[in-house]
Amino acid sequence: MANLLLGKIKASIGRLKGHVSEARANAREDLRERQAAEKSPRSIILTKNEVQGEWDASRVLMTTMGGQVRPITTSDLAQFRHNMKLAQRNFNGDGITARQVIDLAASRPMPGTGPETDLDRAKKQITMAVPASAMNGHIRFITNAGPDSDVNRHHVLVRFNAFAEAANRLMSSKAKDSKSPKQIANWLRKQKLAFDCDCGRHRYWFRYISTIGNFNAGRKEMGYPKIRNPNLKGVACKHVLRVMAEVESSGIVLNFLAKHMEKLHASKDNTAKHNARQADIDKQKASATRIKTSDQRAAERARAKEKKAIHDAAKKVKRIVRKPVATRKIEAALASGQLSASDLAVLRKFNMTDKQIAAKLGGS
Repeated sequence: MANLLLGKIKASIGRLKGHVSEARANAREDLRERQAAEKSPRSIILTKNEVQGEWDASRVLMTTMGGQVRPITTSDLAQFRHNMKLAQRNFNGDGITARQVIDLAASRPMPGTGPETDLDRAKKQITMAVPASAMNGHIRFITNAGPDSDVNRHHVLVRFNAFAEAANRLMSSKAKDSKSPKQIANWLRKQKLAFDCDCGRHRYWFRYISTIGNFNAGRKEMGYPKIRNPNLKGVACKHVLRVMAEVESSGIVLNFLAKHMEKLHASKDNTAKHNARQADIDKQKASATRIKTSDQRAAERARAKEKKAIHDAAKKVKRIVRKPVATRKIEAALASGQLSASDLAVLRKFNMTDKQIAAKLGGS
């Protein structure tokens, strides 16, 4: 079954040419639809003011809070506000790291999304995530689509919030502690960032969370996800999770950022633009980067440490060497009184071996 599923995955990301225009067109269409939905006299968007208590009881909106579709109550609004506060506690307002995105991914399947989590789907279905272009602190990634998608690829925009600081570090090249562009790139990818994805999962489940958490790199969303994600669980779709794993650990992403930093270092105004080459993209195969949470990493380290401790302990244990048969026979004869120590000494004085002595005992 797994092989059949993988066979349906759209593993290619297609041509790079025109990817920026495509991403921008997707964003414009998303904004147009969102504005039309809000202006509609039949709008079902739960606004920021309504969540805060400005509620018209005559307006009937639905929620899935509790697991069933039902009308929203004032108690639900209070719970929504509580959920907002809980979600915001995970962030300090200046972005989120790639590691935090992976660690904060929903740990349990969400209602209506199947038996797997976004992390499970990212591992199994999203096999490619490549950096396509960079404009200053904004890096555009392209990922393949999942097996049930109606598109061939998705666009993930990542904004590195520490880009200006990275530029300042590069410009201080005369300092004794100056770093190379690759070292700065490696530092940058560990810092706070923001992101956006053009998939429906991000749009309806997570864009609200990224907006209130201040790690949103696209349009803001203040309509509470009362139907899709009323408990505000998770932070990212499977495409973003794959990209975050690549940002944090991939050598391909590091080299891309390093080249971008080289162009930044050579610039006169602390700006840079860098594009991936189609030939390089075509050579890339499925990502080998494993997506692991910090807990999974800690568990792996613990297992490795335990395995090493067992190995080290085994090396310290003295190997039990079984004595030859002749030696054991002589020791038995001494213990039983069949042979005295003085007689053994005499026999050995005549340079008799243990085998000869054992043979003599056997014949006596």
